[in-house]
Amino acid sequence: PLKLLIAEFSEAFAAWLLGVAVQVVRPLNVEFPANPARGDLLFEVIDAAGRIIYLHIELQGRRSHEPMPLRMLDYLSRIVQREFGSPDDKSPLLESVVIYVGDGAGKGDDGDYRVMGLDGPSLAWRYRPIRLWEIEAESLFALNNPAFLALIGQTRLTDPQTTLPQALSAIRATTAAEKERLLTALVSLLRTEEVIEMVEKMLEANETLLLDTPYLRRMRELGVREGVQIGREEGVQIGRKEGALIGRQEGREEGFREAILEAVVRKFNPSAVDYRILQRQLENIHGAGALQQILLALFDTEDTADILTLVEKAPKDG
Repeated sequence: PLKLLIAEFSEAFAAWLLGVAVQVVRPLNVEFPANPARGDLLFEVIDAAGRIIYLHIELQGRRSHEPMPLRMLDYLSRIVQREFGSPDDKSPLLESVVIYVGDGAGKGDDGDYRVMGLDGPSLAWRYRPIRLWEIEAESLFALNNPAFLALIGQTRLTDPQTTLPQALSAIRATTAAEKERLLTALVSLLRTEEVIEMVEKMLEANETLLLDTPYLRRMRELGVREGVQIGREEGVQIGRKEGALIGRQEGREEGFREAILEAVVRKFNPSAVDYRILQRQLENIHGAGALQQILLALFDTEDTADILTLVEKAPKDG
């Protein structure tokens, strides 16, 4: 849910994380050829001064199969190898952020690491850790963008009776499309049953329909168990046969969706509007077979309009 929220409102999150005004934010491929390494989010940002900034974002809970500093070293080096002309290329900038979710996640990680040689550091790397559980919920309002209010369930809620109604009011003031996406993100990112029940009581009749979608039911169940990535490594480790089968299927579907988006970006260089439309349409298509057919059809399409038409006509149940 957090990954989808950042992708949908990438301009707002880029401006917040970089601390600069931005002109353009374009998603980049997060897979690295001939290697299983795969990041969460990577954007090419052009700020108000015209500078090119690569913004790399990783999302991490309390557990990691590999120490986060080593994972980040791997990701950063691969981004430089792929996106920079040479190791001493000073034209683009690279900023990397780890967003930690869940109480205690990332505690003690200052994001500054180095390996010493005889005369000083032989290797140094840096990223900025952001621990959502340390952020005061009230501070989200100061960011002046309702997109950040969807994070409120992951922050420190000292006065939920006051803060939650204010957040819902601000989200309701957005457009219909934004309101739906933000309410979905807010509810799916709530952490405790107590807060979930509070929000359910505050929702209006038409908004409670959001809580009855299969997606949100699954996200809420997994959120309590810290199992956001159903079907991936943690899904299989649960050990339940049914959960593992569902997980593998959903993992394949997500892989095809990301491959389609990557291919469209590389082949057509679509506008941000068309990219978001395609991204939303792909989320409504279920079934690895249907998604695979769309990916193969990309070889014969001539422009973004063709692929949007193709996706719109695709069967939604695979």
